[in-house]
Amino acid sequence: MNRPPGVQFEMGYALDLFKPIRGGVCQDQGVLGNLDLLLHLSLNPLLGLRRTSIRVHVQSSHGESISAAVGDLQGMSNLEAPREWRLYEAWIGHQFGSPRLSLLAGVYDVNSEFDVIPGAGHFLNSSFGFGPDFSRGGVVGPSTYPATGLAARLRFEPSVTSYGLLGVSDGVPGDQGRGRFSLDAREGALLSFELGYARPLSDAVSISDPTGQVSLRGPGQAGTIGPVLAGTQRRQIGRGRRIEEVSAKVAFGGWVYTARKEGWVPEASLGRSWGLYLLAERLFLQRSDGTGALSGFARVGTASDDVNQVDLSLGGGIVYRGPVSGRPDDVAGIGMYRVRNGSPFLEDRESGGIAMEEAETVVEVTYSAEFGGFLVVQPDVQWVRNPGMNPDLDDALVFGLRAHVLVKYPGGRAP
Repeated sequence: MNRPPGVQFEMGYALDLFKPIRGGVCQDQGVLGNLDLLLHLSLNPLLGLRRTSIRVHVQSSHGESISAAVGDLQGMSNLEAPREWRLYEAWIGHQFGSPRLSLLAGVYDVNSEFDVIPGAGHFLNSSFGFGPDFSRGGVVGPSTYPATGLAARLRFEPSVTSYGLLGVSDGVPGDQGRGRFSLDAREGALLSFELGYARPLSDAVSISDPTGQVSLRGPGQAGTIGPVLAGTQRRQIGRGRRIEEVSAKVAFGGWVYTARKEGWVPEASLGRSWGLYLLAERLFLQRSDGTGALSGFARVGTASDDVNQVDLSLGGGIVYRGPVSGRPDDVAGIGMYRVRNGSPFLEDRESGGIAMEEAETVVEVTYSAEFGGFLVVQPDVQWVRNPGMNPDLDDALVFGLRAHVLVKYPGGRAP
């Protein structure tokens, strides 16, 4: 069958099974899943509109809450969401004159490009996908999985390895009471930015180049409008995005909500929710045949504690791609994330007679194995210290297993 020009369709299904072994609220197991249906259209071959793309992404989630059994704050599974069908993304993007500047608008996941650490995306805990200081900011959090909203994003790339992002999005996304994608001036907007350096892993050195010269290609080039779709990529399960592996990345970002929010201290005036974050990832070792790579990553983020519960988060980890000979796409990893309650929040709880611990820490060990290019099986173990910062809960040990199937039409990489 001939390949439809400019059309890419993907269908993916991910299923998680988690079983608390000890600690937490109870030892009830949780089963949850997510179905992704994604259509990406390049309008140049379809309608003659150069450098213009459309994406439509629909999701369906189901299952029980594993975090309800564990009692943790950070989220054991990045698939956990209300049982529903949802329009997750629907945006149009255009590049102006060259691949160096692009604009995107529509229903958009902020975390598809902002606050992304490629290596951290191998883990199942939600904190590794989106820093909890950012994801828990504002009234209900930013426009991201599972509740997205209207947004616009400008991306600028002054060089092949540097980039800048500016975004504006609905201040209270997914508000069913007024219509999921409607806007209300009283709820304000979320403004976000990120400045970064990213060097793709696949293009760090062009081995096929007989001159031995370094060959670099910056993310977002070659006609890409939205999240990076070029080079050495992998699917971000449950988030509808692809992430390009990097040999090095450093990024500094920040966010602020325009609408003010009631603070924790009753007599205090309304405050503004804002935050800053710094992230980095680096390739440390790679086998000479290119089949194995050891990388490390770290992130620190802070948020205004007068209106937000989490005022500081710190995480990091190590991932190794190709740990077993003959299986270059398998990934093993160990990571840690710690979130801290702000002092005003703790004082508010203390005044109400509620005892709270200062911080929650999660340690995750995971291994993902790929079979046939379309199936990934991922056993996972997570240990949570001070689940939910609740002193009445014992530290939790949880075993997990994820299975993910992805079907693409036409086959091969996304456009």
